[in-house]
Amino acid sequence: MKKNYKYINREISWLKFNSRVLQEAMDKKNPLLERLRFLGIYSNNLDEFYKVRYAYIARMIQFNSKYNNIVEEQKDTDLLEEINRTVAHQQQKYDNLYSQIIKELAKEKTLLVDEKTIPETLKPFVEDFYENKLSHNLTVLYWKEGDKILNLKDNVFYLIVTMTKKNKNHQYALIEVPTDRFSRFLVLPDINDKHHVIFLEDVIRYHLKDIFQFFKFDTIEGKSIKLSKDADLSIDNDVQVSYMESVSEALRERQKGLPVRLVYDKTIDARTLKFLKKMFDLDEYDSLAPGGKYHNKKDFMKFPTLGRKDLEYKKIVPVIPKILKEERNYFKAFAREDTLLYAPYYDYSVFLKFLRGAAIDPKVKKIKITIYRVADDSQVLSALINAAKNGKDVTAVLELRARFDEAHNIKWSKQLQDEGVKVIFGVPGLKVHSKIGIVERELQRGCAEKYAFVSTGNFHEGTAKAYTDFTLFTANESIVNQIDEVFNFFGANYLVKHYKDIAVSPWGIRRKLILGIKREIKNKKLGLPAQINIKVNSICDKEIIDYLYEASQNGVEVRMVVRGICSIIPQVPGLSDNIKIISVVDKFLEHPRLYWFKNGGDDMVYISSADIMPRNLDHRVEVACPVLSLKNKKEIIKTFELGFEDNVKGRLIKEGLEEPYQRNRRRKNRSQETIYEFIKNLNK
Repeated sequence: MKKNYKYINREISWLKFNSRVLQEAMDKKNPLLERLRFLGIYSNNLDEFYKVRYAYIARMIQFNSKYNNIVEEQKDTDLLEEINRTVAHQQQKYDNLYSQIIKELAKEKTLLVDEKTIPETLKPFVEDFYENKLSHNLTVLYWKEGDKILNLKDNVFYLIVTMTKKNKNHQYALIEVPTDRFSRFLVLPDINDKHHVIFLEDVIRYHLKDIFQFFKFDTIEGKSIKLSKDADLSIDNDVQVSYMESVSEALRERQKGLPVRLVYDKTIDARTLKFLKKMFDLDEYDSLAPGGKYHNKKDFMKFPTLGRKDLEYKKIVPVIPKILKEERNYFKAFAREDTLLYAPYYDYSVFLKFLRGAAIDPKVKKIKITIYRVADDSQVLSALINAAKNGKDVTAVLELRARFDEAHNIKWSKQLQDEGVKVIFGVPGLKVHSKIGIVERELQRGCAEKYAFVSTGNFHEGTAKAYTDFTLFTANESIVNQIDEVFNFFGANYLVKHYKDIAVSPWGIRRKLILGIKREIKNKKLGLPAQINIKVNSICDKEIIDYLYEASQNGVEVRMVVRGICSIIPQVPGLSDNIKIISVVDKFLEHPRLYWFKNGGDDMVYISSADIMPRNLDHRVEVACPVLSLKNKKEIIKTFELGFEDNVKGRLIKEGLEEPYQRNRRRKNRSQETIYEFIKNLNK
């Protein structure tokens, strides 16, 4: 990276984040199975990166368009080269680390065997599984040189089978590895208290001669390949076509997306590799990544536990907010005081019980909620359906374009509509990414009370166990009415409001941030308390970054906790001396967005669904809500401080690819543990 660059490119910064994920797989203080799962997370992240970000840049180059790179001096072709160089460097670390973890698993009496090392006593078990289950679910595609290009699925991987015979052309076949129907890992019977696990594709390799018994060959081998495709979703704006039909058609077209990356076993012979490149029509901008024997390692996220709880993280017992121990009626509790949840430290069942209670409470007349991502068997949407069946007016603003969840959301939208829920499909030209809801109760005819909930994360009970997120419940009349106005906008997109307290993108959050930064600069010049504190997943918006640089140059302390993309370069003399940025990657995925301005001593704290990225500030409907309760404000500030001071899992964001841990030998602070202890003590 050139020293005169003021920013870190979005894609390179993201690769730095994925390197931090890899650091967790390296950390021997983490339980062994969790380290293996971090390898899975890294692999899954990288696959999505190539399908979305890399594909987008390559497409810009192919169409002679300029990618909007925050580092304007860098050519797009140079950026692709830098990406592939960086990934190749990380991949070498990854492969070495994988080998190391497999050896450590063996010491823990968990052995990964392949088609060549299956113990004799276990072969009958493997053969029985293949004959009675796996063989009936294999898709085998016979290929010969000169055949047309095949349209392979994007979310699976394959074995390229090469059959050779002396003085004859190679024969090829593809076998789809059916991980959609079977676990990637077949657990074999124990031998002498040792666990044995085999990859699904190794079971297939073991039976290659049986599968191709009708072919004549001298040798046969099956090598793994994984093809990543451009995941762009182009929506037809034809007004005569329903929005759901447009998204459904776009999903079908996505399956025909152009390849952008081929990961292959580096031991594939040159002739077969040349054949693959021709068959997939790979060009100079597509990434070719030689790798090991196994691909699609995202499946390590679901590696079987084998009863070894000692090799996993210890579970925490979520906390119930103190007020809900005193007042079991949630409506009375939330009317008494604003209530804050911080999942997974607090019990997310509080939110689920609140919705279920609203679904059957005779006084509740209306429920409104935004939906971006939900669980497969969503208790949230089940509660909405229950409410609709009880005659309540239920509205769900459901975003069909939640990336990689489109088909899932289409399925739920149909079910919700069938059960009487009014479904609004987002806003034309804008993604609805806000996480808000309203519950309205009728106390007596013509008199109602409303409750609002605002979150930094999706209403997803599954991720609530693994992601950290704030959810605020409030009966504050001003805030509730402003949240309700956002729902009015969803129903009638011409009703654009200017809100007094909350901020709504694409109109208000950018303005709120800029005004907040300018106010801190002014307060610093006046000698008043001035400080900017931000916690987000990502920040790459050039305008906001420039204002933060200006704040730093005017002596304002800027402290940030950024998990993922970070295009700011902190601690540069004369540019960002007063900016310090920490990234925490640990057991839970850090997901909250909060903006905290010192404001002359009268702290202003907002929780939000919006990262500081152009897409969030300009192309999505997002909500930032002020935290008005002094108690809740102090709690959020304390959690920020603990995260910023993390000296176990906190990394210092720096220029360059390597980011060291922030260390303090005198006092250990692993923030996800200390935040949990803080919240437990707060609610005794």
